Amino acid sequence: MNSEEIRKEFEVLSDIKDARKFFPMAESCVYLDSAHYGPYSLETNRRLTEYINKFTYTNDNLSDFNNRMKDRIRELAAKLINADEKEIIITGCTTHGLNIFANGINPGKGDCVAYADSEFPAIVYAWMNQEKLRGIKNIKIPSVNGKIKTEDIETVLKRGDVRVLTISSVEFLGFRNDLYEIKKLCKEHGTYLVVDAIQSTGIVPMDVKSLDPDFVATGSQKWMMSPAGIGFSYIPQRMRNVIHPTYAATTSVNYRFENFLDYKLDFRDDGAAYENSTPNTLGMIGLESSLELFLKLGVGNIFNHIMKLHDLFADGLNENYTIESDRSEKHRSNIVIFSYKDNTKNAAVHSALEKENIFIALREGFLRISPHLFNNEEDVNKLLAALERINP
Repeated sequence: MNSEEIRKEFEVLSDIKDARKFFPMAESCVYLDSAHYGPYSLETNRRLTEYINKFTYTNDNLSDFNNRMKDRIRELAAKLINADEKEIIITGCTTHGLNIFANGINPGKGDCVAYADSEFPAIVYAWMNQEKLRGIKNIKIPSVNGKIKTEDIETVLKRGDVRVLTISSVEFLGFRNDLYEIKKLCKEHGTYLVVDAIQSTGIVPMDVKSLDPDFVATGSQKWMMSPAGIGFSYIPQRMRNVIHPTYAATTSVNYRFENFLDYKLDFRDDGAAYENSTPNTLGMIGLESSLELFLKLGVGNIFNHIMKLHDLFADGLNENYTIESDRSEKHRSNIVIFSYKDNTKNAAVHSALEKENIFIALREGFLRISPHLFNNEEDVNKLLAALERINP
């Protein structure tokens, strides 16, 4: 397809079965590793190329363009998670968002933060740094192979000194946390719930008005299939007086363009109060494209598509392998981990698959698959056939 054909095809796209043609990488290999990073679509490529050429060969007012794009990202991100546009913060990545909360909260004496002992480092280091800087004690909740029991969370919260619980909506080993039950516990014990949603945004439905988390952070390079260095966070209006901006920028305050030198530290009354002045222009272009794609197809439809691929994989897996993920309705996610019968051979299996042009992940000794909307049954069957042949 040429550029105009891609644009027109994208405009009318409405069914997941037609989405694969926008992802040529899916024809070059079997890629089942979107929990690591995701490919760009042809529409994303078209928009990026169009703007790069425009900005290379002609003059375009970058400030005006960025302002329009920021408004557009806030609009689309808000629709995706059922938030208000004023509650969206445009960030550089998930870690950026998590640090907005960690740096902005004013802890009381003896306050602690809790997270699982198997959380992705982005969560852990943000709070380890707060322990070093401000003495906020870190408490680890026990888990088994990335699976966190709600009763273990409750035990920790019953201490009475845990002010913040930070948890992934979907853990990088694939366990989907019951955020509604966890939010209920947090509310009972006066604990703020901070959610890392990078492994679920656009894939697992999230309604922040229903869930009522205290903060959500996510990023672009994985499931949202956008350039790295862009993301967004959600901060409900009620948390604006709890999380204070710790980074002041020209566009995070109510400044007058006509008089830059009229210095007033008057933070804006929306999520932009927490933003940096100069956004990632190309990142926003790519993110806009992906957000539009998710909204066209429907997050629930995308999740169901991935679940069908997981079922096909589980049903076809031979006796040499075992599914390690919790596949119950409440906890199954877009990520599945599995293992060879001798788990010391998982690295060899992973290496052998790559030699066959099949890409999955090796994480914490487990094999991990994470198919996306562009994957199909043929991809899964190719993986299953390869696992039959491989003798590590």
